[in-house]
Amino acid sequence: MWEDEGRDDILEWVDPIHVGGNQYVYDIWISPVTHEDVKRCPWLRKLPKQDKYICRIHDIKPEHCREYPRSRKHAKKTGCKGFEN
Repeated sequence: MWEDEGRDDILEWVDPIHVGGNQYVYDIWISPVTHEDVKRCPWLRKLPKQDKYICRIHDIKPEHCREYPRSRKHAKKTGCKGFEN
């Protein structure tokens, strides 16, 4: 999807892992600079002077992100500040 949309800015944060033949799995949110997992989503931004966060890739975010957090309890446990009340 991101290739079709020309979103190289997102793709640079994705690490393709070859698992054999023509098959790959993809690890997301890997720093393009350090090549290590990042501690927080690079697309989640706090709005200035507000206690609210937005997703900068909301329209094309991966399913994993669409389903996160699974509940208010999960948000609290994982420290998700983007959970809407």
